[in-house]
Amino acid sequence: MSDDSAHHSEETPHAHDQATEVAHAWAHFFSDCRVFAIFFAVIILTVATWSINFGPVGNKFFVFFTAALRCGLIAYYMQSLFKTFSLVRNTFIFSAIFLAGMIFLSWWDSELKGIGNPIRNNNIPISQKP
Repeated sequence: MSDDSAHHSEETPHAHDQATEVAHAWAHFFSDCRVFAIFFAVIILTVATWSINFGPVGNKFFVFFTAALRCGLIAYYMQSLFKTFSLVRNTFIFSAIFLAGMIFLSWWDSELKGIGNPIRNNNIPISQKP
């Protein structure tokens, strides 16, 4: 069984009364509700603005921004569940950096103008070139 005394050092173990436990539970409930309310608001913003045309660059930026915001909120909430485990935090950070690197490499090897197609094979016949 986990000991919560490291999280609340001012309290002594096994000396909780029911009112203290209920207040502690409500504090965690309201903290989690704030995170879920922000997450829900980002989802509503994404759904509400799906038909707005921000332009070709603006649409891509908005989609990536809202996706990154949602991923960040999920990572923040998951990290708050494992506050004392630095391995879990470091795994989340490494995964985010690794994902960003993989996304960059997939864009770099794509045909996106300005980013992609860095390795052009000049041996391809002209009829097969894009």
